[in-house]
Amino acid sequence: MNQSPYQAYDRDKLVELFGDDPRTLAEVEREFLDTAREAAREITGTDDFTMIARAAHRLKGASGMIGALALRRIAEAIERAAKAEDLSTVRRLREMFDPEVRRVAEQAGVPVE
Repeated sequence: MNQSPYQAYDRDKLVELFGDDPRTLAEVEREFLDTAREAAREITGTDDFTMIARAAHRLKGASGMIGALALRRIAEAIERAAKAEDLSTVRRLREMFDPEVRRVAEQAGVPVE
């Protein structure tokens, strides 16, 4: 993986996994961002540690797949905090989440909500 520290995710990894078709890559990027936004809503919308851990785990896997390393680390930390039933840490980490999702969206050229 040749990810620059300035990249939000590793597009070369997507090309490796899905080929070089621009439409396919754009679809994968959009699906990833939908997953990230859904996980954000789930994490924010509940105090249920099991639901938070599941949403964070799903995001951790999706982030790893596209090489979004910073977002993967945040999701992993949220998952750990949820399993430890540490809501204040979950909420603090959740604040770091949106700017990183925005970076992925901007790099992918997807309009930011």
